[in-house]
Amino acid sequence: MEKTRTIGALGGVGCLPVQERLWRYLKSQRIHPALLLVGPGKEVKYQVAKGMAKFLFCREKSKNAFCGECNNCKRIEKEIHPDVFLFKEDGEEGLKIEVIREMIGQMRVSPIEGPHKICVIEEAHRMNSAAANAFLKTLEEPGEGRYFVLTSSQSGSILPTVLSRCIEFTFRPEDDELTLSPELDKKFREILLAALETKNFSHLTSALVEKDEALIFLQFLQSEIYQCLLAKESGKTTNSVFRSLQPHDLTMKFDSVVTLEGQLRSNANYGLMIESLMRQQFSGV
Repeated sequence: MEKTRTIGALGGVGCLPVQERLWRYLKSQRIHPALLLVGPGKEVKYQVAKGMAKFLFCREKSKNAFCGECNNCKRIEKEIHPDVFLFKEDGEEGLKIEVIREMIGQMRVSPIEGPHKICVIEEAHRMNSAAANAFLKTLEEPGEGRYFVLTSSQSGSILPTVLSRCIEFTFRPEDDELTLSPELDKKFREILLAALETKNFSHLTSALVEKDEALIFLQFLQSEIYQCLLAKESGKTTNSVFRSLQPHDLTMKFDSVVTLEGQLRSNANYGLMIESLMRQQFSGV
C-alpha cells in the first residue's frame, strides 16, 4: 500500500492552490522563520500548519510529501511531539501574555530530538497588545532552526510590526476561480505586456479605472503566474511573459501578488500599491 501523501495531504482537506504554493515553498528549503496563513476556515489553516510541522520532522519524507505514518508524524497529529508547540484559540479572552511567555520559554530551550522547533499559534490576531509586543521580540531574534506559523482570519488586527516579519499565504474557498470576459482578458494582457516591455508601471495602474477592476487584475496576474509555474514544473513549453523566471521566483512573486490583493481590499489607494508591487517584483522580467 502506498503511504506517501500527495500535496493535498499537507492540510488533510484537499488540494487547494495555496497548499500547492506552500508545498513548493517548503521544498525550496529556504524557509522564513515566521509564516502567516490568512483567510477563512480556521480548522483548515490549523491542519495545514500541522502538515508543515510534519514536513519538517518526518523521518520517511519523500520528494512528494511527509509520510504521515512515522513516529514523528503520528506524534504531531496527536499533538504530543516535544519540539512542536500548538497554541489553539480557547475562549473569548484571546491570547494573553502568560500564554505567549510560555511559548517564548519553550522555544528558547534547545530542541529535544532534532535541529528544529516549530510553534503554531491559531488565530494570532487574538493576541492582546502586551502579548503581541512580547512575541515581537522573539520574532526579531527567533534563533537557529526555530519556526513560527501563525494563522488568522483577521490579519488586519495583527500588530503591523508582527505582520512585517511574516511571509503571508492567503487561503480562498476551493471554488473561487477567475473567469474574465474576452474584452477584459484582452485589456489586461495588453496593459501587462506594455508595462513589462516599457517598465512604465504608472501607465498600467492608470488603465485600471476603479478598485474592483484593480482587484480583478491582480487575480488575472496570479492566474498568469500560476499557469506558467505549472507548465515549467511539468516540463511543457510556454509562451508566458514570465517564462524566463524560475519556479521559486514564480512562487514568491505569486504570493506577493496574493498578499497585495488582501491588503488592497482594505486600502483605497490601489494605483500606488499596484505600481509599487510591479516595480519591486517585475522590473527584471
